[in-house]
Amino acid sequence: MRHSGRRVYPIPGQKRCRSRRVDIRSGNKFSSKALTVDLSPSEHLAETAQTLRAEVAATARLGLPVALGQVAIVGMNLVDTILAGRISAQILAEVAIGTAIWGFCWLFILGVMMAMAPEVAQLRGQDKHDQLASTLNQGLYLALGISAIALPIGFFAPDFMRLAGVKASLIVGASDFVRGIVWGAPALAWYICLQKFCEGQGRTRVTLYFSVLGLMCLMPLAYALMNGAWGAPRWLSFGSGVATALVYWVNALAISVYVWRQFAADHALRVWHAPDWTRLRALAAFGFPIAVTILMEAGLFYVVMLLMSQFGKNWVAAHSVALNVASLAFMLPLGLASAVTVRVGFNFGQQDWPGVRRSAHAGFVLCLVTQACSAAVMVLFAHQIALLYLPNEPEVAALAAGLMGYAALFQFPDGIQVISAGALRGIKDTQWPMLLTSIAYWALGFPLAYVLAFSTQLKARGLWYGFILGLSAAAVMLSLRLWKLIRADYAK
Repeated sequence: MRHSGRRVYPIPGQKRCRSRRVDIRSGNKFSSKALTVDLSPSEHLAETAQTLRAEVAATARLGLPVALGQVAIVGMNLVDTILAGRISAQILAEVAIGTAIWGFCWLFILGVMMAMAPEVAQLRGQDKHDQLASTLNQGLYLALGISAIALPIGFFAPDFMRLAGVKASLIVGASDFVRGIVWGAPALAWYICLQKFCEGQGRTRVTLYFSVLGLMCLMPLAYALMNGAWGAPRWLSFGSGVATALVYWVNALAISVYVWRQFAADHALRVWHAPDWTRLRALAAFGFPIAVTILMEAGLFYVVMLLMSQFGKNWVAAHSVALNVASLAFMLPLGLASAVTVRVGFNFGQQDWPGVRRSAHAGFVLCLVTQACSAAVMVLFAHQIALLYLPNEPEVAALAAGLMGYAALFQFPDGIQVISAGALRGIKDTQWPMLLTSIAYWALGFPLAYVLAFSTQLKARGLWYGFILGLSAAAVMLSLRLWKLIRADYAK
């Protein structure tokens, strides 16, 4: 139903419209007719602004805890990076390469499990609360299944690195990192499944609480195992991986206890459901395209990390620092995108297309604010930030500060594409985003990055131009896809 500039006050039982509802009574009974009142353009604009402000506030309340929790998650990588950089540029480069290899597994698990949040939100929107327990059980089965895929990575990591052209001097230490962290894969998948289950019910502070818990546990563990402090073995890059895996298990246990206690009143959650292969296939079919979509973007970043090794350890270290800062900034729009997915999914479950549109618009408004702040920080404080990572390597810090300027350029397209993808997940549109991101990152971004890096004088810097093109193309294509779907269904 399009808004024609007239406010319609529906009678009880009438399908809800975009306008505010006013109950018209005659004595103690509702009138049998709807009342229509003309709106002036200024009144219509004021009402639209009011509803958008309310949606922005609701999205911010949901998204801020998730964003802060995501910042804490990246903070774990930040801890590893800083601790490695304070040992030497060599160890930092090894941890960076190992993180790139492990990152494919981590993002695949995250992407598949992200299907839980919109699935749960839509069940709530449809008042199908009796299906929540079964959905959670199927999600946990799926989590354990996909985590098994990650385990062989630890054994074949050196082969992957050789195929990618990683220098031999970095392969041993990077493989040690992967061998240490890969044993945390089952716990990671279990934790993300329960986290997304809570987010789908609007309990987004869970992400913040347990991410901070993991960060607080990692700092002393990683320091001890990397440096041999307090009687621990000095395992360097292997110690970094082991510490992160231990934190995954701590988080998995903690969130399991939380979910059991918070939802103990729901007796349905006390019954463990057997695998339902039909629902498992449906959940996997929903989640796998999300994982591929995320891997299309992140895969470009990780492959570039491997290619960067051909320019030497200093460029790898500088690239790792700049990319870590960009990843930290990306957690803000990513957290907002999770909130947009939940808001859009709930409205979609109720078939409230005006609500879907408002939720998407609110996400874009908040995204523009966060990305403007991130870009400003990267431009104004690049050198100071780089020195926090590399206090003993001023030349490498200068390279990292220069790369942060490129990161500032793609902040806005990066935010737009992730919010668009989040809204599309909320309406269960995952096949087209998978195709569009494949084109943006690998048919456009990667070829440009490779040509500029290895066929021009730009060299390592040329790889970052590929990021800018890929993210910009993804932002345009995904936002147009979202706009097309919202206009088509909103007009019905």
